[in-house]
Amino acid sequence: SVGGKTGVDLPEGKNLVGAFWQPRLVLIDPDALQTLSPLFYSDGMAEIIKTACIKDAALFERLNRKDPPIEKTIADCIAIKAGVVERDEREAGERTLLNFGHTVGHALEKLHGYQGLTHGHAVAVGMAQLTAAAERTGLSEPGCARQLQLCLTRYGLPCSDPASAAQIAAAAAGDKKTIGSKIKLVLLRRIGESYVYPATLAELEQLLAKAGGSQT
Repeated sequence: SVGGKTGVDLPEGKNLVGAFWQPRLVLIDPDALQTLSPLFYSDGMAEIIKTACIKDAALFERLNRKDPPIEKTIADCIAIKAGVVERDEREAGERTLLNFGHTVGHALEKLHGYQGLTHGHAVAVGMAQLTAAAERTGLSEPGCARQLQLCLTRYGLPCSDPASAAQIAAAAAGDKKTIGSKIKLVLLRRIGESYVYPATLAELEQLLAKAGGSQT
């Protein structure tokens, strides 16, 4: 689809083998959403919320209103992602922002054996936990974590997982965004504005340990 990444999961981590293959055309039929169960509808909403968080505060506000227009919402998300990919196809810079929530999310999927925890729900937990931790350590604006948590909950998405900070950090060691002892975390300065924060795995564990008190 938009982005052109193809990948397969290995026991060591998610999407570790793959290639870039840009599509000639992407067709989206919003009516197909009516065939989804509530579980998988909310799964997709996690990626929409992610896109709003990293790039579009106005889109985030719309998501918090009753029945936001789904066609415009999809179009806005596609436009944002397409723009990022056109500027940075192979994730040398800006495209990293699309990984918001995914470092922790992929680690949780691995810990769950890729069963029982869907991708979108894992990413939701990742977004919630990292934002709560970032806010507690002054890396995100006050109130950011609460806004995100309320939005995730509105769409039936989880904000926590039984896995410990140590377990998540250990599972993240095999993440494709880990280079040497550093891993690229995507954090929010505020809703709609994101940045890359390089951290060691030990720092990731410390951050996640500080997130617990903010979750419900």
